[in-house]
Amino acid sequence: MILDNENQNLKVHQWLTKYNEVGTLDVVTGYFTIGALAYLSQITNEKIDNYRFILGDIVNFDLKVEALNLLNETLDIDTSLRLNKIAKEAVTFLNLKNVEARTLEPNFCHAKLYLKTAKDDDRNHYFISGSSNLTEAGIGQKHTSNIELNIAETGKNNQYKELVDWFNELWNKPQAHAKKTLIDAKGNEYKVDFKQYLIDEISKLFKVYSPEQIYYKILFELFNKEKDNPDVEKQLIKLEDTKVYSKLYDFQKGGVKSLIRMLNKYNGAILADAVGLGKTWSALAVMKSFQMKGDEVILLCPKKLEQNWKQYLKRQDSIFEEDKFDFVVKFHTDLREGGLKSASLNEDFFTNDRPKLIIIDESHNLRNDKSSRYQYLVEEILKKSKGEIKVLLLSATPINNSFKDIRNQFKLITKGDNAGFKESLDVNNIEHTFREVQKVFNEWVNEPESNLADFYNKIKESSFFRLTDHLLVARTRKNVKANFDKALLFPTHKKPLNYFETPLKFGDVENFAELMDNLDLNLSAYLPATYLLSSEERNLKKKKREGINVLEDNAQREHFLVKMMMILMLKRLESSWYSFMNTVERIYNHHENALDKINQYQKLKSNESITIDENSFTNDLITDQDEDEIRAMENISFGKKHPISLSLIDEKGNLEEFKNAIKQDKKNLKYILDNVYEFKKDFEKENGHSSKDTKLKKLLEIINDKQKGANKKVVIFSAYKDTVEYLFDQLKIREYKNFAMVSGDENKVWNQAEALKKHETILERFAPFTKLFKEKNWNDFECSDDNLSINERYEEWQQYIAVNHANTFEKLNNPIDILIATDVLSEGQNLQDADMVINYDIHWNPVRVIQRVGRIDRIGSPNTEIQSINFWPAKDIDDYINLKSRVETRMAIMKISGSEVIDEFTDDFNEIAEAESLEDKQNATMLRQMETTMEELDGENTLGFDDFSFDNYRQQLLTMLNQKNKEFENMPNGVFSGFKVENNEKQNQGIIALLGYPAQKKYNPNFNYLSHELIYIDELGNQISNNQKVILEFLANNYTLERYVPVEIDCGDDKAITVLSNALKVWINNQAKTEITLEDGTKKEVLSGAGLELLNKFKKNPKAAKEKLEKEGTLSDKYIYDNFDLITWLKIS
Repeated sequence: MILDNENQNLKVHQWLTKYNEVGTLDVVTGYFTIGALAYLSQITNEKIDNYRFILGDIVNFDLKVEALNLLNETLDIDTSLRLNKIAKEAVTFLNLKNVEARTLEPNFCHAKLYLKTAKDDDRNHYFISGSSNLTEAGIGQKHTSNIELNIAETGKNNQYKELVDWFNELWNKPQAHAKKTLIDAKGNEYKVDFKQYLIDEISKLFKVYSPEQIYYKILFELFNKEKDNPDVEKQLIKLEDTKVYSKLYDFQKGGVKSLIRMLNKYNGAILADAVGLGKTWSALAVMKSFQMKGDEVILLCPKKLEQNWKQYLKRQDSIFEEDKFDFVVKFHTDLREGGLKSASLNEDFFTNDRPKLIIIDESHNLRNDKSSRYQYLVEEILKKSKGEIKVLLLSATPINNSFKDIRNQFKLITKGDNAGFKESLDVNNIEHTFREVQKVFNEWVNEPESNLADFYNKIKESSFFRLTDHLLVARTRKNVKANFDKALLFPTHKKPLNYFETPLKFGDVENFAELMDNLDLNLSAYLPATYLLSSEERNLKKKKREGINVLEDNAQREHFLVKMMMILMLKRLESSWYSFMNTVERIYNHHENALDKINQYQKLKSNESITIDENSFTNDLITDQDEDEIRAMENISFGKKHPISLSLIDEKGNLEEFKNAIKQDKKNLKYILDNVYEFKKDFEKENGHSSKDTKLKKLLEIINDKQKGANKKVVIFSAYKDTVEYLFDQLKIREYKNFAMVSGDENKVWNQAEALKKHETILERFAPFTKLFKEKNWNDFECSDDNLSINERYEEWQQYIAVNHANTFEKLNNPIDILIATDVLSEGQNLQDADMVINYDIHWNPVRVIQRVGRIDRIGSPNTEIQSINFWPAKDIDDYINLKSRVETRMAIMKISGSEVIDEFTDDFNEIAEAESLEDKQNATMLRQMETTMEELDGENTLGFDDFSFDNYRQQLLTMLNQKNKEFENMPNGVFSGFKVENNEKQNQGIIALLGYPAQKKYNPNFNYLSHELIYIDELGNQISNNQKVILEFLANNYTLERYVPVEIDCGDDKAITVLSNALKVWINNQAKTEITLEDGTKKEVLSGAGLELLNKFKKNPKAAKEKLEKEGTLSDKYIYDNFDLITWLKIS
């Protein structure tokens, strides 16, 4: 009889069931599947006295075939869900004493035979011989496109007798082994019992897997097959032998490798790790890698960070001296005509044909593509270079709310070319990409109860996400601690101490905002262009000019300048009364000077060349510390001079009005100064530890307490140099010791008469553990015991220094314990010897506060705890936020000499205003948070670079594979786990599944899925999320939980498994079409979620959408239940 699993005759599995009599069963098969073996066990076990199985050499060690995946040939959803139960049945069967198994080595077995010897009646003997392996498809349990052909007969005929003899002969041949040959990790052959080998392999399927193992299984399936260029791999291998690479933590090594891959593939990358995660050393490793390749390495940094980098150059005796670093250091301010010239460099160094790596430290400082520095870099260096240029950008600044800033950083990678990523990443237009994501962000942030998951869903198929995923390496400390190395130590934050001190009161007026409300202060000397308008023009409520950019309109520009002046006054007052006094004096002098010019003009009418130029005064007023104001001036072209002739104002008939307005402002400014001078007169008599300046008094109390402790070191930050000088002078007057100030160009030590140009020696005396012990080369120093802690090694090093290095010992013997600094030290410095940071003034952008605290909140700190202290110039946080808001609002609606502020601005300004509005909301949230904790300011609720890349997961996987590569290579498909989330809403209980498309109908070791679907659905099949980023983030936050899987699912209960199977079926069906119920109860078919996503993809990325459609077929073709494999899954309870 012919059995082909297609005709009207019995299928093979039906024959086996029908002719199931008492006796023995011999089977020859190339291989079997677990499901078919379990089925054979179920139908025959009670009747068969003895089983003998002969299998081919199914896992010949010369072939890269995974035995378990071959034994588990298909991974369709139903099989995968029931695999646990089926595998247990198969192992139970193989463990029976009456089951024997042998393997043919080194042969593959093409023969297939099922040979039944009945015990009582010869007529019940049978054989089936032909093409059917012992698999679900082979015995006809599952439909397959394979054509099977078998001959089956019953009884003791000649064919049967010949087959019995043939089987017995094969069973006894030397090639039929009871032991299986395998190869160990060193390449040595060894043998194991074949039946036990099968049992061990199949047992992996019902091994209890933890959520962590399944999480890494998911990462392995999604990211492990991404291939690298062999030359890049060689570059990475060479790097591993360097000193700098050996000093990196595992997460840093992973980041470095990712950056090198990105730079080689896309000619650019951005390293945006959070503050305190060691970006400098990571960047040095990248620089060394390209130096070894022969590339010229050029570093551009803020001038204040010069020594930060130059200390690692060869012959500087740094910790990396043996790496012989050779790179050129230039400054952001050198990006101008003639700025890069140097006696040591050839004239064409930056544009010759040598390949170059340009590193831009603090790259967010070059975020304005209209600035002269940015344009010089693009036009004169990047575009004119004849050799290949790669650009590495370093920035820890998170995305506050304006995506335009990072847009311009991406454009540096493409040399300013808006279509520079069209070929490599299918990003047609960089500017359009960022406009779109900004629009989505603006809408999202204003949604009630908006969360990051919603934002991810809106942008997951966007060009923006494609850019960030391929060009960004960004980790937060929370991410590092949770996912890379749980042993890494960061200091614990004590609860911040907050002191609410208003620096100065004016009679009954509590603060500057109230003072402005009480005074009609317009700063008219900064508004000469306003008085070129007639009174009618100035009284217009709106100003509309066709074809004119109002940002270049002088009157409008002056309004912004005045707004800035007012804000500067408030900022200085928040810092110290001394800084405020200096600022008001300069503004007062400005008005006095303007008044003198008017008087001079009126006296000598014939001299019409007398002009008023606001720019010359802003140069005196705005300092390097006013970063926000400097950027604002760049945005609205304040860098240009706009002199206005007094004769023109006179011609309009407005000169006297202008003069009177200046007089009134001068009078009001004099009132402010008189109050400050009254305060100053009493203050200057002080010399003890108490003070009329309540803010200073509190600071002195903190310092006094600190100096009594074991660690005396404290960093005091202020935004302004004159406040830093004020504090330094006050400590000196009050006879404190061991303190210093750093302000960039002028640095002082308490017992030295002359100021220092450089601050490196000060920092070495303040932080010897970091700046000397950890960052210098001490090759001749050896610890007495390799197991000593870092602090114990430091103590031994100090003893060694006392004997061997007089100059260094002198620094240790003359410590600096109190360091007062401007924000010149808030970036790029490691000051972790200290365990306290005092924010003497709160920067309006909380990111700056994060950077300040980051000087001591660093990986590998010798301190277990750190303390931050905040001084607030108000009675409470909300009062402070309201104070800031009132000042800015007052500026926005302020009447300028009787005319309304112009409220029609260019599109550029509207974008700026909208971003600032959103930023205000986030900053207010962060400011409130600072009152209770400093740890999460750049955490879950803020949007950072790390939110827009999968690279963290790739690195996490690589770190795990370095430790357990074989475990994950050998982990079978179809395995599962689960966990219970505390307070998990019922609707979020369900299953996270990784599906592979198309289903693998027959095992092929070289098979690759065209696509993966990582989904999170409830038990009814409703989608919770299909966004990989959201689901991976959820798993990353929970994979360390204990395994929890309901007993009925763990045991493979049919009813429980059917619920999960049906849920997956509903989800898959809904991807092709979705039905909705109308109000009248009728059903209507609408476009599915997958359909909408595909439409959006066509809008955002038509090339990729077309390729996806060509590769995977239409949605109705793709989303069929049997078209997917269930690779792995987790039950969420």
